[in-house]
Amino acid sequence: MHKELIAPEGHHGAAGLGTQAVRAGSLIFVGGQMSLDEQGQIIGADIMTQARNAFEALKCVLEAAGATLADVVKHNVYFSCPGDDQTVTQFLNDLDEVRLTYFSDPGPTTTETRVGLDQEGALILIDAWAVVGVEKERLMPEGHWSWAKPMPFSHGWKVGDMIFVGGQRSLDQQGQVLGTGDIEIQTDHAFRNLDTLLRAAGGDRHSLMRQNTYFRFFGQGREVTDYWEKMTNVRRRYMSVPSAAGAGLRITGFPQSNELIQVEGIGVLGDDKQRLQPENHWDWSIPNTQFTQGWRIGNLAFIGGQISADNKAKAVGKDMAAQTRNVFQFIRNVLGEGGLDETDVAKLYIYYYAPDDWAQIAETRATIAAVQREFYPEPGPAVTAIRVSGFAFEDLLIEIEAMAVCRE
Repeated sequence: MHKELIAPEGHHGAAGLGTQAVRAGSLIFVGGQMSLDEQGQIIGADIMTQARNAFEALKCVLEAAGATLADVVKHNVYFSCPGDDQTVTQFLNDLDEVRLTYFSDPGPTTTETRVGLDQEGALILIDAWAVVGVEKERLMPEGHWSWAKPMPFSHGWKVGDMIFVGGQRSLDQQGQVLGTGDIEIQTDHAFRNLDTLLRAAGGDRHSLMRQNTYFRFFGQGREVTDYWEKMTNVRRRYMSVPSAAGAGLRITGFPQSNELIQVEGIGVLGDDKQRLQPENHWDWSIPNTQFTQGWRIGNLAFIGGQISADNKAKAVGKDMAAQTRNVFQFIRNVLGEGGLDETDVAKLYIYYYAPDDWAQIAETRATIAAVQREFYPEPGPAVTAIRVSGFAFEDLLIEIEAMAVCRE
């Protein structure tokens, strides 16, 4: 399938001046968009200003790709908001006041996660998946959880053979959190909701190609792996064998402070698929999990979050450059299983850890970008990059997932 790189003149996305989106047939992958001027400097000190600019940036990129906001089926909002529950609630109310002028009912799926961003003063980063000219079916199962206030967003969309699922949460029909303080209960609710969406689209857990788990946990050392294993023992009840590819990311939080987990995914209907599972690759801490590194199905390939680890899930590499290089090599190996290479990659999601020191953050991001160019010469794929609180295992600094479009 032919890929078109989208880079509007003078447009500065969160990852720089290069590729802002990739269009492959009817599918458009949009990289992270922020409130930036043409020099890449943050515009606006409040969320309403930054949200308006970020959504205008998204609109601009979509137009350059031959699409509109009405074609967006899935969008993610990554936000940074220090403060207490009341502050976060007001922040999100202000955000919604703006974004509801861009999306009408029925809107795209949405996932909102509280994370760290690349630039000092940045409050929001958004990215999106859009589909043009293909019939869509909205997925809103009866009796499903709902938001605490009227929202135009959708739980999922079925577009052709693809299933786009927004952030599934442990909420009831009034938007109240279920299982407060209990990661096992919340994980069960979130994954059960994900299962419901897949079935509503005519698929099941075997249809899931990409599945990301965002979770809130601030422990250190071995506690990190213990918590992940506790959560994952519940997740495995809902996972296909072998599982979807995906990523497990520790973040700062969610729209409600007592939420501990959200899960989202992309599925593709059909049984003609190839599991991408290289030998002598890194592995997870729980033996015989049947987790998956990647899938190729139809014209698409989904490479799950790759980490710099050994076959016991122990981190390899003490610094960001070493770990990033290992991760990109692992992505190369998984792509190779499907007869693909870096030229097929349309989108990278880069999740990395850096403490709240802006000089160190800039240095870390520059290190990642330099290593990335070794594998992906400019202009390269679309990119969304965020800072996270950590990963599934201790001592990891970076995790990267990739989406590829198979060449003709």
